[in-house]
Amino acid sequence: MDEKETRPWEPYIPTYVDMYYVDYRDDLSDNTKLLQDCIDKNSLYPISEYLDDWWEYPEAPYLEEMQNQMERGGIEWDDDWVDEIRDALWAKDTSDPINDLLRNTGAITMFYSLGAEIDGWHSAFLCNPWRGESEEMAAYKIRRALGISKDSPEAKKIWTIVCNAPYGGELRIYFETDLREVLSRKYEEHDQDFKSIHFKGTVAVALYDHNQGSGYYEEFEIDRKFPFKRENLALSDSEKYSLEKCFGMCGDWLRGTDAPTLSFDAPKNNRKLKSSTAVQDRAREAELDRIFKAGGCTFGDMNYKRHRDVYYRNEIPCGSKCPHCGTFWID
Repeated sequence: MDEKETRPWEPYIPTYVDMYYVDYRDDLSDNTKLLQDCIDKNSLYPISEYLDDWWEYPEAPYLEEMQNQMERGGIEWDDDWVDEIRDALWAKDTSDPINDLLRNTGAITMFYSLGAEIDGWHSAFLCNPWRGESEEMAAYKIRRALGISKDSPEAKKIWTIVCNAPYGGELRIYFETDLREVLSRKYEEHDQDFKSIHFKGTVAVALYDHNQGSGYYEEFEIDRKFPFKRENLALSDSEKYSLEKCFGMCGDWLRGTDAPTLSFDAPKNNRKLKSSTAVQDRAREAELDRIFKAGGCTFGDMNYKRHRDVYYRNEIPCGSKCPHCGTFWID
């Protein structure tokens, strides 16, 4: 039997097929958790898992158009052809929705933790405030981590950071770059991850406590390569109290700074970095979200949105209370 008789739909397959249409207004700016998941897994696959939800049955318009053309040509449509036609359409698909979405998203704000914690001022009920370590020691630890000499102009900026971040925090470098620039695997090209991250040019160095939403930053000119530790890389928006929210800054606050270069070559001084404290906090937030989605809540979770039926108690001490787990927000 002639193949054209068994596949009468073949002449009606379009020459160009774009299954996924990405409008110029479509991006992933509001999908912080998804983007952070890509960073953590060093892959774009977390985004691909959502494509079927964002574009349900993308081949439907092509099938409908082919059916109309065939019926106008006197060929009766047979549903038994659908699977074969779908395979033929996907074989011709030239769309790249993930890269289109990321191109529209553009550069996003990230930070790289250097694993150094500065212990600042503390206070307690009926106790005088105390500091865990002196400002001089804090400045020394930051200079040492960044490779900056005590007599350099940048050392004065470090002192400014220490004095304006009295509660201490984590030493971080903030920058803007495309998500794809910090992924070594992308689509499972290889299993190797980057070994170094090189900051050269203008960057924002911050001492920041994301739990309290306090800290300070200055722009620096540096040229230094650090060991790369993927868990120390994060989106700034992945934190409830991000640096931007703390200072009330617009999204372009890092304009004019330089993005780092990541490579597979280990730095000469391949010292080990401690893990960022944000790693444990992200894991805890994910667990609290899971418990809430399962219908529960957690005592001590101060996020109103993860509690149900919260009511106000007009008794001393006044405040709001969750009737399920007992979490209390005092006025």
